[in-house]
Amino acid sequence: MGSGNGGKGRGYAFLELDKEYPPKVKAMYEAVLELFASGREFSTLKVSEITAKAGIGKGTAYEYFSTKEEMIVGAIRYEAAKHLMIIAELIEKGQTFQEIIFRGMDMLEATNKRYDGFALLERILRDQSITGKGLLAELEKQKSGCAFAKNLTMRLLELAAGRGLVQEKNAYKVWSAILSQFAVYAFYLTHTELMAEVGREQARQSVYENIIKLLN
Repeated sequence: MGSGNGGKGRGYAFLELDKEYPPKVKAMYEAVLELFASGREFSTLKVSEITAKAGIGKGTAYEYFSTKEEMIVGAIRYEAAKHLMIIAELIEKGQTFQEIIFRGMDMLEATNKRYDGFALLERILRDQSITGKGLLAELEKQKSGCAFAKNLTMRLLELAAGRGLVQEKNAYKVWSAILSQFAVYAFYLTHTELMAEVGREQARQSVYENIIKLLN
């Protein structure tokens, strides 16, 4: 059970989605994400709905997953993996640190649009139902599978340091700097009416400049 979760590899092996996820698992993950994008709540989502949208039989789900929560957390990680794969490919293609940060903001904008202002994350944190607690427990179990994120952070650090952009050498501080500023940009995206005097390009440039300041 649970073979569809992935995340056991190291480095970019985890990001090879075609190899990491069987076609039926990917279909279920995509179905979960589409249902979330449509505004469905975790507590009312049924396995039968997911498999029907994925075009497979309900029994197939239990060939790969033990619980609905395991499937949902797998879908969230799958979505994150798709984004990280893009970043990894940009690094391999020799894109600059700035180009990668801006591409990250592009993906943040797309996520904001698809999931209604990051309502997906809010529902995870606010859901006090049995399903919600189950999701948090499943997320806790999956923490050990995040080595790929650290690996990617180190590559970004090497990229920025190699071009003389930053002095910081601690991966945790790099990750914290990037995440903190992306959180600021996420707030901007969901509250643009409160910051009408700040244009999109100005906000994006500010995010990049603040990351550089935090890392020097």
